[in-house]
Amino acid sequence: MIQKSILKKTLWCCNLIFFYFIFSLMHYKKFGIFIPTDNYFYLYAIFLFFWIIFAIYYKKIDICIEKPIQLSVRIIFWSLLLNLLFVVIILSISDLWSVSRLFVISFVFILVSFEICLTFILKLYTSSKLIINDTPPLLDNDKKSNKFYIKWLLPGIFFLILTYIILSYNNTGSFQYSILHEKNFLILISSWGLGTLLTNRYKEPVTINHYYEIAPYIKAAILTSLFLTFFYFLLRISPTSMRIIYKANFIHSSIEIIAFFLFFFGKSKRSNGYKEHSKNQSNMANSQQALDDSNSSSVKPYYSFKKKELSKSIAIFGFDYSNKLTDFIWENIKKENYSHENITILNTSSTINVELLNNLSKDLLINTHPLNDFRRINEYLLSSYSKLKTGRFLIGSFIPLENMKKNLRSKMPHFLYFIILPFYFIFNRVFPKLAITKQIYFILTNGKNRVISKAEVLGRLSFCGYELIDDTNYEDRIYFICKKKKTISNEKFPSYGPIVKLNRVGYLGELIYIYKLRTMYPYSEFIQGDIYEKNRLDVSGKMKNDYRITSWGKIFRRYFIDEIPQIFNWIRGDLNLVGVRALSEHYFSLYPKSLQLKRVKFKPGLIPPYYADLPKTFDEIIESEIQYLKKKEEKPFTTDLTYCLRSVFNIFFIGARSK
Repeated sequence: MIQKSILKKTLWCCNLIFFYFIFSLMHYKKFGIFIPTDNYFYLYAIFLFFWIIFAIYYKKIDICIEKPIQLSVRIIFWSLLLNLLFVVIILSISDLWSVSRLFVISFVFILVSFEICLTFILKLYTSSKLIINDTPPLLDNDKKSNKFYIKWLLPGIFFLILTYIILSYNNTGSFQYSILHEKNFLILISSWGLGTLLTNRYKEPVTINHYYEIAPYIKAAILTSLFLTFFYFLLRISPTSMRIIYKANFIHSSIEIIAFFLFFFGKSKRSNGYKEHSKNQSNMANSQQALDDSNSSSVKPYYSFKKKELSKSIAIFGFDYSNKLTDFIWENIKKENYSHENITILNTSSTINVELLNNLSKDLLINTHPLNDFRRINEYLLSSYSKLKTGRFLIGSFIPLENMKKNLRSKMPHFLYFIILPFYFIFNRVFPKLAITKQIYFILTNGKNRVISKAEVLGRLSFCGYELIDDTNYEDRIYFICKKKKTISNEKFPSYGPIVKLNRVGYLGELIYIYKLRTMYPYSEFIQGDIYEKNRLDVSGKMKNDYRITSWGKIFRRYFIDEIPQIFNWIRGDLNLVGVRALSEHYFSLYPKSLQLKRVKFKPGLIPPYYADLPKTFDEIIESEIQYLKKKEEKPFTTDLTYCLRSVFNIFFIGARSK
């Protein structure tokens, strides 16, 4: 039995130790000393930096532990190939160009060999072991191929190099390999490689639409030209060399686009079908399922817990509203017959006090200390979850951010409050959300007096498997009563940082990740269904009384600032420029079945038909999308162009805005 976290740390240590050992050994063989010096010390630092970057980006260690050996080897190969590529770029634009190329290539080859051997040994070792997954597992995404076709990729790069050689020969009358051509090859292949990685060119298309199949090749050609221009500016390459490089890219891209279009056009199409989202799947966000509590009903105890005992326990904490709080709690649990031994009442900010309890032993767990003082809120909620029986109660409290601002305002003059407020906002609202600054924040505050919103707390509760029963305000606090009702969410990317990844229904009903600037409070997506059930939609099709949206989020939405990261989705091929809006599973389930089936025949878009037709009600939005999709089936290009122009006109001259 092995803990995954311990195995990960061990693999990281082994890789880093071997990395240094091999580099030092090669340095000793070349110069007679183990410790790298001068240019080779900088080379070591550059290699190590990019090795760590790509190991983290590709989740190499996680994949080597969890995934099949074939995928692990492929990830090792790609991460070290990119490592080599970026190292050589740095060498070419610095004074390190003189380092041995044989040294660089040999080091990468040995490193690849070691990591592959280590992965084989790991698979043999873990095949008979049980790995305890104490960290979130990697999500499987079998819906869309993530595998580059080597049979397409290798001819592509070979043809690119051949095109450059032919153009160089045609320009000068001869071709003789030199340092100049080596640098030109490096720039051309680097730009081609970056364009390929960003657009998923050379991957199996999961589509029956010719435009969607060929779009990655068109986008990759454009991106390659942009990267070439960037390198031209950065490295001050001669105009003569750049003309040859630009021509090589243009000829290569043109022939490749035509060839692949003809290939896809002649290939028999397979429809992956529409993966229907049932009502139960839509309502149970993030793969959470209801728990079966039919066997958790206990026999009526000989002596049931009384309101008097609850009142006495709450009074110990000295709240001015102790009687009101007792009434609030008792009103929600009075029908239950709980034994005194199965009830725990605390006032603590330490998760350890909860972890000491036996698993599945409690009917009622009350902690009157606000969640604002917990360094790791989810850890506390999940620990409490493990101690409660299914269908039993967790009661807690928190100070919402609005009340914390009021408390701050009451402590100082009005003018001073407005001077301090921006710094208060940056430190308490921005610092905890950024990877670079959050550690500084928690070191300085130790996790005390955290600024959290009601939406974030309720979202965290839902994420951790609880269902809100009731909540109320006393002084500056909100008290909540919730039940352990569903499984813990397996969502790997709950919204927290400034840029969020949101699950949306895409082409052919596949779930895709959409990138946006966060305009809602963290974890808000987990209570979308609850807000809909409680408030329903307003006339415009938006959630009524949606308290999840932040003050700056309203501004971001009004001026489309939050949509900027979706350009990456468009480049990658998840979205079209014009198309119906990508919807969450819950919102998608509210649409008529016939429209759901029509929607998934096309990719979602950056610019939805909403801005062309400006519908005012939810029914009008439905009708607008139906008409758009009908027209698109008949004339795809003309329809998209018309809707794009109308949308741009309405946005800039009519003032159409997102609400």
